[in-house]
Amino acid sequence: MGHELLKVKTELKSGAQIVGHELDRLDDQVPILDQESLKVQESLASTVAERLGETGDRQARHKAVTSQLHKTVQGTEAQSSYRDLLPDKDIIRLNRQHQLELENDEISLNLMTQEKLQQQEARQPRDGKISELKAMVQTMM
Repeated sequence: MGHELLKVKTELKSGAQIVGHELDRLDDQVPILDQESLKVQESLASTVAERLGETGDRQARHKAVTSQLHKTVQGTEAQSSYRDLLPDKDIIRLNRQHQLELENDEISLNLMTQEKLQQQEARQPRDGKISELKAMVQTMM
């Protein structure tokens, strides 16, 4: 439909005259084109809102991991100040516990990285479609 309107625009610029039935047909197509344009705009707005939500979720997860890492570092500092007072067995146990915490943090970070990559890959086809729709809307204007 948009292509037909572009064709009529080209014909008018070249000096062709359109009368009667053609003008009625064009008048009927303009509201339909408006509706299609609104649908594209709503879809784009929905996609933008969805991406903002995803960004907020990623930021919340990042903040949680960062907070946990800060707590771990602060806990490690507190532990090191008492290290001289503890017997060797307790030091070994604390070292193991600390190593497990570090491994868990690394696993969490890796999972978040994988999830981010998967989200990016899932968005790529949708981004391409949105770009096509934007281009179509711009050519219609």
